[in-house]
Amino acid sequence: MKRNAFIFFLLGVVLVSFSMSPFCHAEDIRLIVRGDDLGMTQGSIAAFEKSFKEGVLTCASLLVVAPWFEAATDLLRRNPGWCIGVHLSLVGEWQGYRWRPVLPWSRVSSLVDADGFLFPAPGELWSNKPKPEEIEAEFRAQIDLALKKGVKPQYIDLHYAANDDVEKITRKLSKEYGLPISGTLGENYAISVYKAPVDRKLGVALRLIDQLTPGLWLWVAHPGIESPEHNALVHSSPEDRFTGGGVGRHRAAETDVLTSREVKDAIARKKIRLTTYRELR
Repeated sequence: MKRNAFIFFLLGVVLVSFSMSPFCHAEDIRLIVRGDDLGMTQGSIAAFEKSFKEGVLTCASLLVVAPWFEAATDLLRRNPGWCIGVHLSLVGEWQGYRWRPVLPWSRVSSLVDADGFLFPAPGELWSNKPKPEEIEAEFRAQIDLALKKGVKPQYIDLHYAANDDVEKITRKLSKEYGLPISGTLGENYAISVYKAPVDRKLGVALRLIDQLTPGLWLWVAHPGIESPEHNALVHSSPEDRFTGGGVGRHRAAETDVLTSREVKDAIARKKIRLTTYRELR
C-alpha cells in the first residue's frame, strides 16, 4: 500500500508540473527564430553573435562545409547555451565562392564536379545522379565533424537541396543521432523577410508577427553584415539573385530586423514566447 501511495504521489507531482509548463497552454504563441548559414562567411559570425546577444535569434544552423566553419565553432564553444543545428549541405550556391565536401572527393565523387567542388545548383547535382550511400556518408561526416569540434547540436536541417533520397537519409540520421529535424515538429512557417526589399523588411516582419496565432511557429532568417565579402556574393540561380549585386545589404537588414526595438516590442506585446529546439527536446 505504501508503494502504491508513493507512485500516486509521484504521478501527482508530474501532472502538476506539466500543468504549470508553458508547453501545455493552448493559447500560447511559441516562436523559434532560426538563423541559417552560420560559418558561411566571416561576416556571418559577427552577425549571429549580435543577433543572439542583442536580438531575438534563438537557434542557428551551422554550415560545416563552409570556409568559416572553424571560426564559427570557436564562437559556439564560448557560448554553449546557444541552440545550434547542423545545416546539412550538398550544394555551394555562390558564384566564385566554392565549397568542398567534408569527405575526400574520391569517396563522394557523385556529389562533386570534376574539380572536387560541390555543385552550385541542385539541378546540376541531381543531373550527376548522386549516390544515396555517398549522400549519407557526407551528411554523417558533417555531423561528426561538428561534434568533434565541440559543438553540441540540438537539431539538423537541410541547406537548399532536397529530394526523396535526401529526406529519407535525413530522417535516418535524425533517429540515429537523436536530433530532430527542423520544420518537422509541427512548426508553422511564419516569418521570412529574405525576399523583401531592404527598406521593407522591418515592416514585413512586424506585420507577420502581428498575425501569429496560438501554436508553434518558425521564423527562418539569414543574418549578415554589409561588407565587401557579403556584397560580392551573387547567387548562382538568376531567380534567387538580388537586384544591384550581392547579399550584403539584404543580410545586414535582416540582422537589423532581428535586433530592432520594434520587433522586440511586437513580440512582447503579443506575449509571444521565444523558444528553441533544445526546449522542445
